[in-house]
Amino acid sequence: MNWWPVSTGRSVSHVVRSAAALAVALLAGGTTVSAQGFASAERGAAALGSAINSLGNTSRVLVIGAHPDDEDTQLIAWLARGRHVETAYLSLTRGDGGQNLIGNELGEALGVIRTEELLAARRIDGGRQFFTRAYDFGFSKNAEETMRHWPRDTVMGDVVRVVRAFRPQVIVAIFSGTPADGHGHHQVSGLLARDVYDLSADTVQYPTAVYGLPWTVSKFYRRIRTTDGVTTRMNVGEYDALLGRSYAEIAAESRSQHQSQGFGMLLQKGAILDQVGLEASRVSNVANAANEGSLFAGMDTTWARLRAISPWPAVRAALDSSAVAFAEARAVYRADNPTATIEPLARAVRLLRFARDSAG
Repeated sequence: MNWWPVSTGRSVSHVVRSAAALAVALLAGGTTVSAQGFASAERGAAALGSAINSLGNTSRVLVIGAHPDDEDTQLIAWLARGRHVETAYLSLTRGDGGQNLIGNELGEALGVIRTEELLAARRIDGGRQFFTRAYDFGFSKNAEETMRHWPRDTVMGDVVRVVRAFRPQVIVAIFSGTPADGHGHHQVSGLLARDVYDLSADTVQYPTAVYGLPWTVSKFYRRIRTTDGVTTRMNVGEYDALLGRSYAEIAAESRSQHQSQGFGMLLQKGAILDQVGLEASRVSNVANAANEGSLFAGMDTTWARLRAISPWPAVRAALDSSAVAFAEARAVYRADNPTATIEPLARAVRLLRFARDSAG
């Protein structure tokens, strides 16, 4: 449901159709995942409560790194599980040039293993997963060496396609794009992350027919490992009563899926801070960029934006009423007896289906 249109008409119809489908799924009792140890929180009353809290949220974040295991699983879990943000990780490679501590597979076979490890991690932390066609040829000393092996037009084109398809409001780069990153692959991922923020709406260099409809990203952040340049801090150690664990604990289980790299993390409790720095923004009404408080400060990530661009009065009215129904469902939800949510969710389904039909 967390999808944002670039035009009216068919795009609005797509949104309300997706929203109606999600509401129907909620009434069916939520979804399940196969990640052992976390599946119990992914079905039944707990999943229903989490999904109800996500209704009406249109926010999206894309995290960009170079390899499997580069991702910030704490940030992904905090966003996806805790703030109901549709969050994705773009790994430029599939890690086929790395080591393997659990078997003899190397090269393409290792790439398959590490791909599956990433997918297993996303099933736990709640994110989505994307790749480009860049191949991992092992350690690279700098960005220049890396770009001698990676055709820039091809790799950058893949990054543009992902951004235009996923349509994030926010991009978070794992790496700085400088020699401080060490590995040349890391440096290039940091450089391309900023390039796609600048160029994802450029239909001259990246024509629509080849790369998809243009998309403008609102904010660009980098992960910060020191105290310099931090604009937003998040307590990823926050406990989630519905899920029965903190987002840092979820992230630790997610990161432990990278078994071929020998990764494993203890499930720590208590406050744990993650931090990012705002490098570029197209949001003009951010009062204090030095202390934003939220990745989405200054942005409306609710359905109000969708309502504002809809040319159909019937659609606007249905969206308004469905937002009221979502609020009612959240107000009456009880994990030990969630049946009171059926009526407002069923009403939301009817409203959204009406809006879908009215949009054409």
